[in-house]
Amino acid sequence: MADIFTQFRDIGIIPVVAINDAAKAVPLAKALIAGGLPAAEVTFRTAAAEDAIKAIVKSCPEMLVGAGTVINVEQAERAKNAGVKFIVSPGYKEDVVQYCLDNNIPVMPGVSDPSGVEAALAHGLNHIKLFPAEVVGGVKMIDALGGPFPQCSFMPTGGVTTQNLAEYAKRKNILCMGGTWMVKADLINGEKWDEITQICKDAVKAMHGFKIDHVGINASDEGKANEIADTFALFGLAKKVGNSSIFSDTQIEIMKKPGRGTNGHLSVLTHNVDRALAYLKQFGFNPVMETASYLGEVGKSPLKVVYLDKEIGGFAIHLKKD
Repeated sequence: MADIFTQFRDIGIIPVVAINDAAKAVPLAKALIAGGLPAAEVTFRTAAAEDAIKAIVKSCPEMLVGAGTVINVEQAERAKNAGVKFIVSPGYKEDVVQYCLDNNIPVMPGVSDPSGVEAALAHGLNHIKLFPAEVVGGVKMIDALGGPFPQCSFMPTGGVTTQNLAEYAKRKNILCMGGTWMVKADLINGEKWDEITQICKDAVKAMHGFKIDHVGINASDEGKANEIADTFALFGLAKKVGNSSIFSDTQIEIMKKPGRGTNGHLSVLTHNVDRALAYLKQFGFNPVMETASYLGEVGKSPLKVVYLDKEIGGFAIHLKKD
């Protein structure tokens, strides 16, 4: 089960799909994949759910497809037979959880308070859905639960949008976010696949929150580094001398001796370094792990900083948790 939850983290946003026509399931799945979200939680709120899941499983094997709004064992069994890779429920239902555990199906029960978290933990479940997220406090609830339950990670669902998902994405106890805004009924019924793809792309962009933190310049030696910093001071950028580099304000770092990158480096902020690495891997970027530092225990996610193995325009890139 561990691998599937890594997939949840790497994808970051799980579209929650209520579909009334199973014939639209595959083109919808392809639109989500094209938008960078190869996942769907197909809810059992509609009669077409089971057939929709079967169609996606058959035609889009790369899709992480599961069943949502599973509220009884009969639905869980139908979902299993349809080929789902996970099951999500809106609340904590003992018999549904036990069925999934007995059948080795990854399950995320929904909770809205600490008692629900404790019920899930009693069954060894530490990846949990928070629902309805915004109604029960949103990121404030996520932060509050992080204190007594540091072993848990959450999938907030309910009220999450492109506008607020970054606040969730940057929290270390977030596994992923669930949402319906990219798969609303009018978009599906109108077969607006290009629009769905674009909404997904916008959501992925907001989720990562990439932003340049500073530019690093490789100087040949300490004297040259000071000379460069003094020049930048003419533009009002205050000089701050450190052990290995000199900062000009916070935007420019001048290395006292050549560091990574032909010309220097770019520090790029992101909400979640591990998730960003999974995203960038598809474009040929990989981490240089000997450069990694961590938010907690050394060698264990989440990452704080790491360099990538490719330069852009003569500059090395290092990702940094914002």
